[in-house]
Amino acid sequence: MTTTAIDNQQGKITVADIQPVIRVAAWLLLAHAALWGLLFFRWVTFASFSWVPFDFENALATFPPILAYVVYLLGLIVDLTAALMILRGIDAGRLLGLGRGVAVIFMAGVYWAMTQEFFGAVYLAGLAGLLLVMLTRQNAWAINYSAAFWLIIFFVLPNVIVLLISLSERGPRGTIIYPNLLEDGLVSLFNDYVRFFTPIGGQFIYLRIFWRSMGLAVGNTILCLLFGYPFAYWIARQEVRWRNILIFLVMIPFWTNFLVRTYAWLLLLRDSGLINNFWTSTLHEQAVALAGSSGFFAWLAEVTAAPLPLLFNTGSVFLGLFYGFFPFVVLPLYSNLEKLDWSLLEAASDLGANGYYRTTRVLLPLSLPGIVAASIIVFVPSLGAYVTPAIMGGGKVSLLGNLLQQQFMTARDWPFGSAIGFLMMAIMLLAILIYFRFSGEEG
Repeated sequence: MTTTAIDNQQGKITVADIQPVIRVAAWLLLAHAALWGLLFFRWVTFASFSWVPFDFENALATFPPILAYVVYLLGLIVDLTAALMILRGIDAGRLLGLGRGVAVIFMAGVYWAMTQEFFGAVYLAGLAGLLLVMLTRQNAWAINYSAAFWLIIFFVLPNVIVLLISLSERGPRGTIIYPNLLEDGLVSLFNDYVRFFTPIGGQFIYLRIFWRSMGLAVGNTILCLLFGYPFAYWIARQEVRWRNILIFLVMIPFWTNFLVRTYAWLLLLRDSGLINNFWTSTLHEQAVALAGSSGFFAWLAEVTAAPLPLLFNTGSVFLGLFYGFFPFVVLPLYSNLEKLDWSLLEAASDLGANGYYRTTRVLLPLSLPGIVAASIIVFVPSLGAYVTPAIMGGGKVSLLGNLLQQQFMTARDWPFGSAIGFLMMAIMLLAILIYFRFSGEEG
């Protein structure tokens, strides 16, 4: 019997005596019973109401009609019986619910194999798994089940699929084939990983793209910290009413789509943009008019005759990355600095520490978790950036994100693209491990 208290006067188990998580499972079973009843009603009245069939109903239609009646009525009876028995405190109801959960997970696998309908199978397996967790009294897992299930389906499972694809090879017409391990050996599974570090025509093309991406990501992270830390410190030292306004201003760029903001830079940096119009038109005309008065204006007239190379180069990509990710540095740094006890800096000053030692010995160590968090938030998306180098680089500055897109969409070399993706993930995982190390030490 479940963990219940027996009423001393009536000798009965009340609903309130049942564990909350078991009680929720019972109500979930009742909801499932109602769903089975609705599906049974649809099946019986299909011709009368001209219902639009679901994928699983089309799958059931391929079998004798009696099978649908058995499935719907059996599901209705089992769920209703299990729910009522649990609410009455009969432990056999919990066991019936456990058996039902295992059976539904098996049915979800069979359904997916028959129809290849992913979301329906995930729905069946997900709710059945939730019932199993509840009925086994795993309270902590029951609370976190939704988040864990989401991560498994939409993060762990896709990454496992990508890993398996990265161990294959590109076949004819972009198909995926796996090497013969008996003939080629186990090492053949990692051919695409080896290819990334192999020179082509005497040049390490992929490693060059990798180091360019790493350089831009690290440089952008450092530059964002150099500008973002003083700015976040200044905001944190303001009065509360001014802090809220300043943080609001920092968040305003998020109101506009990142792609639109990136395209806006084209209007400023292109040859016919605002900056070059001033350079080659206004400034050039003034320099030409004054060219006869001094050598400086003659030199300026010559220099301003051609537009500045502000776009479609590494510098423009770096500028776009800095502009796009700067707010991501300010917000975590401000959140960390706002919580600091500023009296510690005053105490250090009273003990004779100058501004340098107050900053390096007190302020920076206390704000280190915020610095590391801000660095990770900027470094990870900068390393895999695609939109900024594609637009502001004009196809002339290739980074890992662009290389990844080319392998999947242009070359249709999914195995090599998957291998590149896993190498990027390994670097990002290393950065995240560094973050957890610092945050753990702080805790």
